[in-house]
Amino acid sequence: MDTATGDPGDLGRLERRVRDVPESLEEFGPDYAIELDPAAHSVEGSWIRDATLGANDGLVSVLTLISGVAGAAKGNVVLIAGVSALVAGAISMGLGGFVSARAYRAYFLKELRRELTEMRELPDVEREEIREVYRARGFRGEALEMVVDTITSNPKVWLRVMMQEELGLSQGFGQPLGAAATVFLAFLVGGAVPVLPFVFASGVAALLISFFLTAAALLVAGAIRTRFTGEHPARAGLELVAMASAGVAVAYGIGRLLHAVGVGQ
Repeated sequence: MDTATGDPGDLGRLERRVRDVPESLEEFGPDYAIELDPAAHSVEGSWIRDATLGANDGLVSVLTLISGVAGAAKGNVVLIAGVSALVAGAISMGLGGFVSARAYRAYFLKELRRELTEMRELPDVEREEIREVYRARGFRGEALEMVVDTITSNPKVWLRVMMQEELGLSQGFGQPLGAAATVFLAFLVGGAVPVLPFVFASGVAALLISFFLTAAALLVAGAIRTRFTGEHPARAGLELVAMASAGVAVAYGIGRLLHAVGVGQ
């Protein structure tokens, strides 16, 4: 095999490593170098995304549900509904995080194996795909061929480029159980904020305290979100508060309507 298409021994070892690897991809090790930008797709970044998602969902969904129940009922009914929503939502989000992370890991590994097979059986086709990727980026002539030859001379680099540039897949994800635990705990923490006031108060007063506490938490969550989006922190936070406010208004209005027709009395 020409050096431009990679060392056959290296490619064979890489294939065996992929074939024998368990569902967890940690055995690839840091030398595998699938990651194009570790800082942008680190496990830490994944953890922060999961935590932000869980907390936001807990804050908004539990507050909205409590608002609807508070509009239709009084007393401990609101607290019971809030706690129920908190527990059920956390379990649902945790399971969703686990399934999502596990499915992505399985899909990533399947595509990894497919790309390795194509690199071995259809090297010319795969080289042409690399050529098209960098031709689209403005490379031409000898410069283009130098890039293609350099990439395809190393199976690890070749595979990395195919996974990221052709398929848009990154190895930047955490353990499924870790993702599930992060989302679960974040939802519990976020969802507890709108519930707590109803432990010590009731009625409209408790709902107002719940709303303002949740709004403050959403401002913080919005600021954290800007780490990934590049938005202005105040704008991101106010956007979350505005959406939550709309949900609260609609839910409370429906609750009052149900109360007016005798539901919850």
